[in-house]
Amino acid sequence: MSVRWTFLFVFALGALAAWAEDMFTTTGETYTNVIILRYDRKGYFIRHAGGDTKIPYRAVLPELRDYYKKKASYLTPGQKGVDETEEPPGPDDLATRTGRIYRDVVVREVDRYAVYISHVGGSAKVYFSDIPDKDVRDKYRNATPVEPERPPGTNDLVAVDGQVFRNVEIRLVEPDSLTFRHDGGVSKLSFPSLSEEIREKYGYDPKAAAKYRRDLADEKKRQEEEEAVRRAMSKFEPQKQAQGVDEPINVFDVEASRSDAGEFRVKFAVKNFTDQLLIIRAIPYGPKSKALMGGKKFKIQPHSKGERLEIAVPLVQPEEFRVYCGEYQTNLALRW
Repeated sequence: MSVRWTFLFVFALGALAAWAEDMFTTTGETYTNVIILRYDRKGYFIRHAGGDTKIPYRAVLPELRDYYKKKASYLTPGQKGVDETEEPPGPDDLATRTGRIYRDVVVREVDRYAVYISHVGGSAKVYFSDIPDKDVRDKYRNATPVEPERPPGTNDLVAVDGQVFRNVEIRLVEPDSLTFRHDGGVSKLSFPSLSEEIREKYGYDPKAAAKYRRDLADEKKRQEEEEAVRRAMSKFEPQKQAQGVDEPINVFDVEASRSDAGEFRVKFAVKNFTDQLLIIRAIPYGPKSKALMGGKKFKIQPHSKGERLEIAVPLVQPEEFRVYCGEYQTNLALRW
């Protein structure tokens, strides 16, 4: 295999992986095989099986908005939806108005409005209106199709966009997708990208798939929040409890209120039962015990009889309030 073919093959596998995910909006639309091209202050610019479009932030679940931004992390806001490091199109490649480049194109069929092609990574239908250069349009309008590809066999899988995966071996079935090995490597496709027959065979349920994705997003967010708390706590020296003292501190007189500016304020008092200077960290928690912020650090003097302290939380009303001191922790439910 030549160096160029090796590069193109790797590139194609990367493209397949990037196109292996669907986007479900709060307004009920489903976009299959999505690539996040870029984003701005109003929403995402995406490429999907049906073309290119813009999705406003309000149409995406809040817990998934940062996730989709990270999908476009290799692009900065304001860039065009083309990776500038990509090799420019060659004489056997086809570039469209949206910036997508099909490599090593073979014409399979030509009709009045479009050309059907095979390329490195699969097959596609390209409308002549999507080809910006007139000479290139004329080239493909007048092209002589080659012999069609052999039809899919019993061990092949056909995606809804017509792409054929040869000699498929299913490796993992999830509520929202299939992961499988094929002649070109390993791919993962969401069920909406697959035929109705495949969906029925593997028991695809759109509601169960949506719940599965939400649960994954919630779990990922929970883990990220726990890791953020762990990192924040690791910055402080561990507090050693004095001999014979099971509870180094006592938290009392907890008051919860909302300011005119919309902040949620928690006031509390802390006693220090030890002869040490203690460092505590107060962290507010929201629904499902999710940390709302990294918390606030306080120093409590030895034998303090009740230092009055306060922490402010923007936007979200806390439900719990936890104070950490070394390995000791106290949990308090808040009343508003």
